[in-house]
Amino acid sequence: MAGPEVSFRMLKLLDRFQGVISRMGVDYETLRRILHVKLLMDSRRAPVILSSNSRKAEEQDKNLFVSSLWLYGLIGLVLTPFVFWSDPEYLMPMSILSAILMFLIMTSMISDFSSVLLDVRDRSILMTKPIDGRTVGVARSIHAGIYLLLLTGALSAASLAVGLFKHGVLFFLICILELILMNMLILVSTSMIYLVLLKYWDGEKLKDLINYVQIGLSATLAIGYQFVIRSFDLIDFNLVFTPAWWQVLLPPVWFAAPFEWMFGEGSGWLIVLSLLAVLVPILLMVVYLRYIPSFEQYLEKLAHSEAGKGRERGRFDRFLAKIVCRSRTEQACFRLSASMLKNEREFKLKVYPTLGLSVLLPYLFFFSTIRNSSLAEIGRGSSYYVLHVMLIMIVTVVMMLKFSGKPKAFWLFGAAPMPNMSPLYQGALKAFAIKMFLPLFTVNAIVFLIIFGIRILPDVLIILLTGLVLIPVSAKAMLRHPPFSQAFNMAQQKDGWWVLVFIIVVGGLCGLHYFSSTVTYGISAYIVVLLAANGLAWTRLYK
Repeated sequence: MAGPEVSFRMLKLLDRFQGVISRMGVDYETLRRILHVKLLMDSRRAPVILSSNSRKAEEQDKNLFVSSLWLYGLIGLVLTPFVFWSDPEYLMPMSILSAILMFLIMTSMISDFSSVLLDVRDRSILMTKPIDGRTVGVARSIHAGIYLLLLTGALSAASLAVGLFKHGVLFFLICILELILMNMLILVSTSMIYLVLLKYWDGEKLKDLINYVQIGLSATLAIGYQFVIRSFDLIDFNLVFTPAWWQVLLPPVWFAAPFEWMFGEGSGWLIVLSLLAVLVPILLMVVYLRYIPSFEQYLEKLAHSEAGKGRERGRFDRFLAKIVCRSRTEQACFRLSASMLKNEREFKLKVYPTLGLSVLLPYLFFFSTIRNSSLAEIGRGSSYYVLHVMLIMIVTVVMMLKFSGKPKAFWLFGAAPMPNMSPLYQGALKAFAIKMFLPLFTVNAIVFLIIFGIRILPDVLIILLTGLVLIPVSAKAMLRHPPFSQAFNMAQQKDGWWVLVFIIVVGGLCGLHYFSSTVTYGISAYIVVLLAANGLAWTRLYK
């Protein structure tokens, strides 16, 4: 992991479960050798194409995911109040805590670790040897599971410490068991979905379907939050659990039920939910172990689906490039960037879920208001300011623009007759603004105009101009490497703090927007200022 020593410790820990693994029909010695090689290879990341000469020797054996776990630990500190306040009511806070943990782990599983489950690069070596497919499949799952456990440990370390201090050893042990079962559920359910896709589809269509399912799962998780919250009603300022049949479909409530059953008021419904938390992951694991050889066989489709017809960039992109770009070089960079944003699978996997979430977030923010108020009452209010939340997508996409599935091809830009990289920066940022930000913003803007009326049109224009000016400004601050110049396996870096900074900036701009609405002609003056800022940002920052 972070190096050979940590890899050795992981394998020594795995040795304690040798008997259990062997009873699964797995050749443990072979599995251990496969894992040893995989963990060693994880520490040998490809160097950044533009800065390979400046990398220190000691950093070359450093797994960037492990070095970024401190950031997940900081996120975990934010979750501790749910454990601290879970007395005497355990179900509500622990349900929310489980939902947040499942969301963070599942999105990481989908975006970062699916490549581990679907990696076919080692098949040419392993599958030509007398190795059982079950052994290879279990090694693949344990490899991904190690990363999930590290991530879960970083996220839950603070909550576990608080739980041990406040609620005792039994609470702590239940938390550990629940986290293991949660990871098992996430890993196995994701693998089963991939198994079904691999069985019925092949070729390039299969890769696209896997991509779309991954994106859909991430968006669905965000919506699932609302159903968890709606399992409870506020009665006389006390949160009361209201049993309903559809709660059987909510894993976060399953994993919270044992705490209420053991430390709160037990009931038959809580026993049912607690049993689901234990039995469902175990049953899914048994089913998955049975089909692991089939999973390995179907993976062969991914190994032979690289060939395909080239994707056309389209006349529409050429038309847009001529409108928004000044030079022919910038137009070419715009068309290339538009094609990359549309067709780069790994980019879509890491970015598109965030785009979908950014579209849904404004509605989730005032979803609880709709529950207690009519749509007409909401339309007369000022909830439209939550449209600023959509701007969070900017920081995610801008941070990912520097990555590419084939970063070694970046030498073409160095060989091209370009005086500098400004056309590439401008082309990539304009492609994001035109092809992603504007369409998604327009969809939400239309819905908000229907709900709140034409009176908010100036406010919608302000939010749009704010987002457009933030694109080049945030790129100037964060995009230290040219677009498409780094490999995606370098994406686990310590850039997450930019998201927190960006949220604060967007919050400040939202406050400035509100302040301008309280001043006579303030809205009009603010629009003029934003138009001027956009002109300067798009023409001067990358001159």
